[in-house]
Amino acid sequence: MKTLKIITGLLFFAILISCSSDSGAASTDPVQGQWKLVNVSGTFAGINNNFPPGQITWHFNSITQTVTVINNNTDPNKWDVLETGVYNYQIIINPEPSSCSEIIKINGGDMGCFTVSDNTLLIDQSIADGFAVTLKH
Repeated sequence: MKTLKIITGLLFFAILISCSSDSGAASTDPVQGQWKLVNVSGTFAGINNNFPPGQITWHFNSITQTVTVINNNTDPNKWDVLETGVYNYQIIINPEPSSCSEIIKINGGDMGCFTVSDNTLLIDQSIADGFAVTLKH
């Protein structure tokens, strides 16, 4: 009987210390979910390509850390960033925080700073004469 109490006590202790203190709240990934590419602009060439909402979708999955792109653009003259496919992504702290605190990488490539506000995801690399990508929920 004493052995049963010790085993029960150890089991209870193991369960107690394995619980986290985050109250079960899942961390939120600001880019999680489906986004519709609506504009790509910038670069030295001064591109400004608009896309109908839904023609190109990006679905970010924070669990698998992948973005699934469905690209139905048929105009070869419009630069649309990513072809249809599944890409790894990660959000990392910007090593040069003067421009922004976090950057997003897709397939290991630095896509630039990003902000999420008012159902808009803006990925901005224009500080380096790159592009700005606007996606809407």
